[in-house]
Parts: sequence; C-alpha cells; structure tokens
Amino acid sequence: MSYKFNCAAFIMEDRTSLGQFCKHMTNKSDRIIYDQSLPAEGVTSKVERWRSGVNAALLESDFTRTEAETFSWSVEAHHFDVFICGHIRSSEQKLVNLPHKYDNLNDHFIMMIMIDGGIEGLAGRLAIQLEPGDIIILDLLQPIKLGFKTGRKSSFVDVLYVAFPRVLLSEIDNSCELHGKIIRQKDFLSRLIASNIIALMNHSANLNNNEVNKVARPVIDFIISAIRTSHAPIQPIMMDARLHVITRVCDFIQENLRLPALSSELICQKFGLSRSSLYRLFEPFGGIIAHIRKKRIVAATRMLLSPHYRQWKIAEIAYYWQFEPATFNRLFLSTYGMTPNHARKEHHELWALENMNGSQVIWLRSL
Repeated sequence: MSYKFNCAAFIMEDRTSLGQFCKHMTNKSDRIIYDQSLPAEGVTSKVERWRSGVNAALLESDFTRTEAETFSWSVEAHHFDVFICGHIRSSEQKLVNLPHKYDNLNDHFIMMIMIDGGIEGLAGRLAIQLEPGDIIILDLLQPIKLGFKTGRKSSFVDVLYVAFPRVLLSEIDNSCELHGKIIRQKDFLSRLIASNIIALMNHSANLNNNEVNKVARPVIDFIISAIRTSHAPIQPIMMDARLHVITRVCDFIQENLRLPALSSELICQKFGLSRSSLYRLFEPFGGIIAHIRKKRIVAATRMLLSPHYRQWKIAEIAYYWQFEPATFNRLFLSTYGMTPNHARKEHHELWALENMNGSQVIWLRSL
C-alpha cells in the first residue's frame, strides 16, 4: 500500500469532512478562520481575495487567463500563540515571494505538507519537486518560486501548512540553510509531523483559552525537534550571500530583543559590517532601527494579549521590551489603529505573528 494512499486515508479517518468541520468552526472563536471562493463569485473578486491573503505572507499569486477563469480555493487557519497552522485547497497556480515589495521583513519559515497534488519550482537556486506525503521548509526571507500542480484524481492541490517565527530555530546554526529542505514521504517523520498538525486542527475548535497554548506548544516543539533531527543543510553556495547575512542578522536581533544595547553599532561589531553596509542591507525594509522597533512591538503585543501577563501593567510591558510607555502607546496606535489599553480591554486578537501592517491584520482576521 503506497504512502500516498495511507496519508489520505489517515486524514479521512482522523477528521470529519472539510465541509462539516468548517461549518463547526464558524460557530467558534475567531481564532479559527475559514473562507473559500463562492460558486457565484466573479473572477476578479475570487482572485483578488485570494491574492490579498497570500500578499499578507509576502507572496504573490500568478494565473494565466484560463486558470483565473476556473480558479477556486478554500483556506482554513488556526492561530496559536507563536504559530499558525491550517489547510489550503486550490486549483493550479504559481506563487512567488516578494520580500522587497513591503517595508518589512517576514522573519518566518513556512512548512508545507503535501496531501494531494504536487509542487515544482525553486527555493533560492535549488530545484524542488514535491509529491503527496512530502514536506518542504521555506524561509520567507529568501527567493521562492512555486508551481502548484493538481493530482491525477483531483482538480485541486491540498496542502497543510505551518507558519512559525525563525527564532524557534535559533538552536540550528545558519537556519537559513534550511530553505528548500524536503522531508520525503518515505521518512516516517513526515507522517508524524502531518498527524500532529491534523490532530491539533481537529481538536482546536474545542479548546478554551487556557488550553490552547498548553496543547499547541508541545506540537510546535515536536515539529522543531523533528526539523532539527533531520537537519542536513543546503550547501551555502546555493544561497545569495547578501540574503545569508540578512538572515543571520535577523536571527541575532530576534534572540536579543530585550538587550538595551541592541543597536546598529552592536550589530556591525558582531558581524564585521560597516555602518554603510548594514544600512544598504536593510534599506529596502525601512532601516535596521525600524526593523528592531517592529520586532519589539510585535513581542510586546503578544505579551499584552496573553492571559499569562494579564496582571502586568502596560507600562511594565513597555519597559520590558525597551520602550518608554509614551513611545510604546504611540507606536502601538500607529501599527494597529488602537491603543494598547483598548486592545487589552476588548481582547482584540491581533494575531501579531510578525511585522504586520494594516492589510495583514485585515487578512488574518477575515481571510
């Protein structure tokens, strides 16, 4: 019996049908989101709604005229404290990343787990090809060109995904070299990873606020451990030297966000860069200081909304992340369109994975 058949059978056994499951989810917390193209929806609407979603992950979708006419999709997203996981079902298309189109850096990895159909394309300069059961790890700071290919028995591509911040891979030296890493379906780890994500999604809707991260954290810890165990870095020659430096600097920043002395001078000293070189590297993203500030805002937002820090005053959270309270209030308002006090009082779920701008917040909340 092939792995492809086993994988599909496992999913069908472990979950209700997609339609029933999504109907169930719509009555739950907005921590779980489901959306899909509609049968009577116009081509422009369904394509643009899809594109606004993938743009939030700094990706861009590309269609031929014929593909756009027949394009359809559904998305399921489960938001947890430090990661998002979900399910995408779509017809054929091409996806490329656009890290330079926005004034920020998306310090995330995405893990894609093929259920049906396949993917062909490039991760950096590395040619990739995925079949059902295969898993790929992608660094969103690096070039990506993916072609979604439907399977023989379906006109859709089915993919499970996990998006998580690169800081979770901080124990891996040069984690940027994981870009394009594939765990093949014959490796039992691929099945274990898929089964953990499916089980988490299956039970997610029934978890209360206190249970959510208690349950989810061991799952992401297992996935990170599995990646670490199977780690065989892509040769550095496959990677753009400039991007290699950027990813290493981003790792350093994320690991030292609370350090009062974190500055361009410290980074230059750490990586042997001149101020002008560092400036040129981060100029497309608004500058190195702006990047550090965005990271601190996101970290403070997570703490602000977390039940574990409900007793902390907003000023204490601001100081913890190296902000003066007045500066934190101003930056929070300009980032999210509301004050920290309002966000906490109304318990707005901003789902601040990283560096979210207005369009990203809208996408993550309305998908």
